[in-house]
Amino acid sequence: MTQEIEIAGLSKVFGQGASAFRALTDINLSIDTGEFFTLLGPSGCGKTTLLRMIAGFEHPTGGTLKIAGEEMAGKGPNARPVNTVFQSYALFPHMTVAQNIGFGLKMLGKSRSEVDKTVAEMLRLVRMEPMADRKPSEISGGQQQRVALARALAPRPRVLLLDEPLSALDLKLRKEMQSELKRLQTETGITFVFVTHDQEEALTMSDRIAVMSAGRILQLGTPHDIYHAPAERFVADFIGDTNFLDLPVTAISGDVATLTLPGGQSAEARLPAGYLPVIGETVTAVVRPEQAVLGEPGSGMLSGTVASSVFFGTDTHLHLTLSDGQDFILRRQNTADLPVPQPGTPVGITLGAGTLRVLRS
Repeated sequence: MTQEIEIAGLSKVFGQGASAFRALTDINLSIDTGEFFTLLGPSGCGKTTLLRMIAGFEHPTGGTLKIAGEEMAGKGPNARPVNTVFQSYALFPHMTVAQNIGFGLKMLGKSRSEVDKTVAEMLRLVRMEPMADRKPSEISGGQQQRVALARALAPRPRVLLLDEPLSALDLKLRKEMQSELKRLQTETGITFVFVTHDQEEALTMSDRIAVMSAGRILQLGTPHDIYHAPAERFVADFIGDTNFLDLPVTAISGDVATLTLPGGQSAEARLPAGYLPVIGETVTAVVRPEQAVLGEPGSGMLSGTVASSVFFGTDTHLHLTLSDGQDFILRRQNTADLPVPQPGTPVGITLGAGTLRVLRS
C-alpha cells in the first residue's frame, strides 16, 4: 500500500511568549492512498488545525508534511493536490447546480467539452442529474452537500479533506450521507481525510481512525480496534458507552492480567501494549455495556442491583449498582416478551470471555 500523506514530528504553536498556544504536538502519521481516514476528537483537540495544515491554510511550526511523496513546505493551497469541503457548503447562489460543479474546472482553464463531460460524470456520481439546472436555494440541505462534494471531486484531487461536512444536517439525513460519502470514496478511489467529533460517524465510515486530545494523537487504529481495544481512558470514554471498574491485580502472565472482581471472583483481562502493572496494584479495566449478560441473582461473575432503566427502542440500558457500590451499565436487546427488571431487583452479570481490558491510564 502506497502512502498518500506522510507527517513527521508536526507541531503548531499560535502566538508567542506568555500568550502562545500549542495546538499540535509531535504528530506522526501516515495515510494510505485510497484510504478513508478520520481525525476524531472533541472541540479544540487540534483536528481541524491538522486538516488545515494538510490543505495549506496553516503552516507548521515544526516537522514535515508530504503529499504523494512531495514536501509541502512553502506550498499554498492552490499548489497542493487537495480539495476541501467545509461545514458551510459555500455554493454560489446565482449559479445552477451544474455551474457550481464546473466552476473550479473553468478556473483551471479546462475546455468547455471537458468541463461539460466532467460535470455530467459528477452529477451522475452524486445522483443529482435531475437537479442540474436548479439553484442552491431550490434544493435541500442534503442535496447541497452532494453538490459541494461533486464540486470538490470534479478536479480529481489526490486527497479530499472534509471538515465536519455533515454537522448541519438532521439525524436521518446525516446517516444517509454517511453511507453516501463512503460510496463516493469507494467509487472514486480518492483518499478522504475526514474530521468529526461524532464517534458514530467515525466508526461507520472509516478505514482507520486517529483519536485526538489536546493536540496529540492518543490512539490510531481501525474502528474495531479503537472500540474494542482502547488503550487509554479518554479513548474508551469518548468512543461509545463504557464501564470502568477499579480492580486489583492478582497475577500477570504475558499480556494478560488476572483481576479480582467485586464479590471475589477472578477474571482475566488483556493488557495494552507497553503497560505492565505490578501485583497488588489497582488498575482500571473496561467492558462495554453490550458485552455483559444479565442473569438471575447469584449467577455470573458480578452481582448487583437494578438502579434504573432507559428504553431506546431497539434496546434498553440498565443502570446497575454492583455489590461494592461501583456503577455499571448493561445494554440488552429488546424483545416483545422480555420484561424489564424493576429498580431494586437483584441480578447476576456475566462477562464474555476476552471482553475485559485494562487501560493504560
